[in-house]
Amino acid sequence: MKVYFNYGDTNNKKKPEQKIIARLSYGTNKLDKKISTRIAISREGWNFKKGEEAGVVNLMTGSRSVSEAEYYQKVQNKLDHIRSYLKNEFRKLKLKPEFNLYTKQEWNKWAREHFEIAIGLKQAKTTISPLFIDKFQEYIDQNKLTWSHGTLRGYLSHKNLFEEFMTFKDHKYRTDEIDLKFYKELQEWSYEEKEHLPNTFGNHIKKVKAVMNYFIAEEKGFQHHPNIKSRRFQKISKSVPHEILSPDELDLIFNYNGKDYLENARDITKFLYWGCLRYGEFKKALKQKNLIIQKTKHGFKWTVYITKNEELKAIPIHNDVMELINNNWIPRNIDRGNYVTYLKEILKECEIHKEKIGAHTIRRSFCTNMYNDEHTPANIMMYSGHKTEKMLMEYIQQKNVVLKSTIPTE
Repeated sequence: MKVYFNYGDTNNKKKPEQKIIARLSYGTNKLDKKISTRIAISREGWNFKKGEEAGVVNLMTGSRSVSEAEYYQKVQNKLDHIRSYLKNEFRKLKLKPEFNLYTKQEWNKWAREHFEIAIGLKQAKTTISPLFIDKFQEYIDQNKLTWSHGTLRGYLSHKNLFEEFMTFKDHKYRTDEIDLKFYKELQEWSYEEKEHLPNTFGNHIKKVKAVMNYFIAEEKGFQHHPNIKSRRFQKISKSVPHEILSPDELDLIFNYNGKDYLENARDITKFLYWGCLRYGEFKKALKQKNLIIQKTKHGFKWTVYITKNEELKAIPIHNDVMELINNNWIPRNIDRGNYVTYLKEILKECEIHKEKIGAHTIRRSFCTNMYNDEHTPANIMMYSGHKTEKMLMEYIQQKNVVLKSTIPTE
């Protein structure tokens, strides 16, 4: 953007005194605005040069009174300030995504507003946007009474994660700084420093957008960057392929005999599989001795608390699990990391060659194997807790489906 100063509206040298007119110009048919500075100057004090060189005469040459020199110097300082302020604000504007969408009317409005700030007719907005982490905590406080424990735990965990990221960047982001630059920096940190998968990073963005969109809707004048609505500021969701254990492989695990700590992991696997449990659910039940067993006319049922949905599920107890309970062979409680390590050791001893195995593999294997055995989705969902068949099928993953085709080949 160019900022020119003219001696009056038309640079008429015949007039002994004129008001200095500023002209702001940018692009073709975009910005060309003339505004009076309200500063008067005599013909002798103006240099009448072209372009941005036009302005107050060189005070180092010629002769003039002390009062004239002082006045001209004040005028020059004021013009320098106006030009510097406008160009600096223009640089800021260029960084915004709406920059290329401005109409001529919007350009002129921007020029008028910032010019009046430059000459002191209007005060610049000095309101500082709130810290993002403070609004994140406020969002938690406003919603925690209606959230499930799992949801609250997830948001508190993310608050800690964002604080860790900001410590790493040595910068406390404000709400109007949650833009595509923030998105990129969080993504790089998530992938490179934390070694998160794309879906994990996508969950970070989901939480960011939930908080920002809430306050944009609820608080009038909430300061935010327009990038938060950009298609590029989106949650990433990729289907990650999962390993499962087949019925034959699970049979080898269930019949493992050997080291005591591995047999304990074997028995945990039986509970996880036949109960279709998340590891945390099993561990919590074991820790609280919450093995609620009921006898019914159809056999024994086990009532389990589903932590994710905060619901109870009552499922038939498999004979393998009932045998452990009847013989008081309840597995010892170990943390998830040790369980996964021991499970992989059992796989190695059973010559099962699968690497991407975790505690959740057992639950996923149950759903997949039952589906492949042609049990109905409704029956499987009674164990898994999925709300819809679509959710169940996404969980199972098509690559693991091995149903026998009923379509004739002859």
